[in-house]
Amino acid sequence: MKGVILSQLTWEEAQNAYETYSIVMLPIGAGTKEHGVHLPCGTDYFIIEELAARVVDACPVIMLPTLPYAYYPAFIDWPGSVSIKADHFMGFIGDIIKSFVKHGIRKFLILDGGVSTQHPLKILSSDLHNELGILVAVTNILEIGKEVKDEVCEQEWGGHADEVETSSMLSINRNKVKINYAVEEYSHKAPGSCSKNGGQKVFLGRKVTTKSGISGNASLATVEKGEKILAAQTNDIITFIDYFKRVDI
Repeated sequence: MKGVILSQLTWEEAQNAYETYSIVMLPIGAGTKEHGVHLPCGTDYFIIEELAARVVDACPVIMLPTLPYAYYPAFIDWPGSVSIKADHFMGFIGDIIKSFVKHGIRKFLILDGGVSTQHPLKILSSDLHNELGILVAVTNILEIGKEVKDEVCEQEWGGHADEVETSSMLSINRNKVKINYAVEEYSHKAPGSCSKNGGQKVFLGRKVTTKSGISGNASLATVEKGEKILAAQTNDIITFIDYFKRVDI
């Protein structure tokens, strides 16, 4: 059963959708955030839009328009980057969710394309559950599809505008990628704090300081890797939704 795209419905059709579908999905991907000299500032937005389109085509969810602004403090010094304060970001997302709670929706999936956004969204998920008794699931962009990322990627480690994101963008629209400018650069890595592709044992908030603004080896990216990564990420989300729709609340 496919889902529906709320922006394409009339309010009467929206009311019918509320009675038919139990999950509202909110995609969040930076519409303007630096991604090195080889990727557009809208990379996160394009990737999340692609994943959201695949999910709504396969799952019974109500899809909201992708939110292009969020909490991205590590990039605020870079031209083309926008960051919203964490408390403002949480309040804004909370208001969006509460707009649907008043119409009876009790389950929400935030399709999150960020890393720094994870902290405020997890707090919001718990707070809204305690306050309203609703369920707000938040995807982790570093973990969905991770098994396939680890299998196909060759970079030492990554995290931003790297082999993973560059491959994904090549698969989505290779004309948006200046692959000849793709480089290998790594941000600061404290001993033992990170594993391949950004897994963390200890968190230390820092700004992006590499020369090009990336962390990873974007030069290893290929269309084929991107196709496999996007498919694996989509499958992980679909698997969760299949479980989520059966959860009693």
